Amino acid sequence: MKRLILLILMVGITSCINSQTSKKQETLSTAYVKKHAAYFTIDGEKIKGKGVKMIKKMINSSQFITYGETHNSKQVSILIKSMMPLLKKANFNYFAIEVGPSSAKKLTELSTPTQKTVENMRAFNTKYTVSQAGETAEPIPFFAGVGDAEFLQVARMNNMELWGIDQEYYYGTFFLLDELIKTAKDSPNYQKLTQLKNGAVQIMYKHFLDEFAKKNDGAYDLIVKEKAVNDFFNAFKKTNAAAQDIINNLKVSWDIYIRWRNDSHVDRISYMRNNFMTHYKKALHQEKRPKVFTKIGSLHASKLISNGAFDIGNLTEELGQKNGTVSTTINTWVPFSKTKDGVQNNLEKYKRSYGRYKVITTLAKQDQWTIINLKSIRKELLNGNLVLPNNGDYHKLKKLIFSYDYQIMLPANEGITPNRD
Repeated sequence: MKRLILLILMVGITSCINSQTSKKQETLSTAYVKKHAAYFTIDGEKIKGKGVKMIKKMINSSQFITYGETHNSKQVSILIKSMMPLLKKANFNYFAIEVGPSSAKKLTELSTPTQKTVENMRAFNTKYTVSQAGETAEPIPFFAGVGDAEFLQVARMNNMELWGIDQEYYYGTFFLLDELIKTAKDSPNYQKLTQLKNGAVQIMYKHFLDEFAKKNDGAYDLIVKEKAVNDFFNAFKKTNAAAQDIINNLKVSWDIYIRWRNDSHVDRISYMRNNFMTHYKKALHQEKRPKVFTKIGSLHASKLISNGAFDIGNLTEELGQKNGTVSTTINTWVPFSKTKDGVQNNLEKYKRSYGRYKVITTLAKQDQWTIINLKSIRKELLNGNLVLPNNGDYHKLKKLIFSYDYQIMLPANEGITPNRD
């Protein structure tokens, strides 16, 4: 009897092994990727085409969406603007952005009332953008274009709360000094504070101009040591919470910039993660499951370790797993760019970057957005139904598929239209 049972078990196990061994596995190809891809266009603010279904399903099923963008892209701004009503309909009330906490507060002010957003941003950028020695120093990154102001306006029209999670921008100091002085406008020593600010600004401009002219290795290395700057900061009362908040944000940001050669990148990412969690914990007092849309550079959106750090995409993935909800990450590529000489094929120009992704990039179109469901492809890899090419493409494809849930390829792209006089 025992021998019979053993024989039956052995036959069963052998049958299972043979079944798994004989299981037909498909190799990832363009034809396979195409089955998980869709196209769409955008007419005004409305997304049209078969890709709409995929986008809506993605939004409706997620608690967190981390959109990894290509910076300063006109097409990205158009896409974000068109997604905002869909996000709001799915109860996304929070919009995390790659700017400092104090800058986010300023953007909230500039988008109030919402109908004045584009106009207010234009006046702000005109006042604080400086062009010198071939450099354009913008006060708040990724909000310098007309399209940027337009998606900000739609987000605020939908009552989305802005979360500034990054360090304050390198060239944002001058507008923040003006914000700092505003916190003491009713103070009896306001006149003296104004004089101190003017002195600080003067010496800071000198160091920035010297940096542009390559006369120093970095303005902030010198600025933090300047008596005029420290005297200005120290003149604010410790009880002035708004002032101390701006000062602290500036000092943390400057320190990260100063140490950029000495691994301060991971400190920056930790600062971003901590800022995100501060906002998230606050939102938990309002909602049981706050839904957060994050717009950030593609490297920051990865679920895996990226550039030596577990970035925002990793954080939202951890939160989703903890909550039993879904965190979705998106990657963006620019296959084509509009130039004065016509449309440039970036897939050919930057073969070193795109060459290993040919099974995917072949699907890019100049006149439509392409969206690919990497999540479903990843599932088939894990199930053993699909294998990756066994040449050098394997490594880049695997990293992409396990880092992001969706890949978006833009139609022919162009730079932003500056929103300033």
